[in-house]
Amino acid sequence: MMLFVSKSKKIRKYLDEKTAMGTTTVFDELLHDYLSGKLKTELIALGLKKVEIHVDWLDDYRCIGVQAIHHKNYLDLQIEPVSFSVGYDPDEPDEHDFYPLEGKEQLYTVLKQILEK
Repeated sequence: MMLFVSKSKKIRKYLDEKTAMGTTTVFDELLHDYLSGKLKTELIALGLKKVEIHVDWLDDYRCIGVQAIHHKNYLDLQIEPVSFSVGYDPDEPDEHDFYPLEGKEQLYTVLKQILEK
């Protein structure tokens, strides 16, 4: 019999283990915000609409993916453990700008700057 464990439970277990070891990262903080709904709230506060968030949770790859609309542009945000990329375009974004993931405030500042262009 195969036991199905939800992605949310896997993420919560991962976060509990990282917190117990005292080794949480910015990515971990964003995962926590994703689970609590705070990440979506923060993105909406920046003016994004139709915010959709998904998490890729594989053994060797983890990513928080965000798709949203801002005015008449599409935003594609990919947050990985040590970096993030942003595509922002009137059509589906093909090109992304890449940044190191240094802090939540830095992530939101970069997004705000991109949205204000």
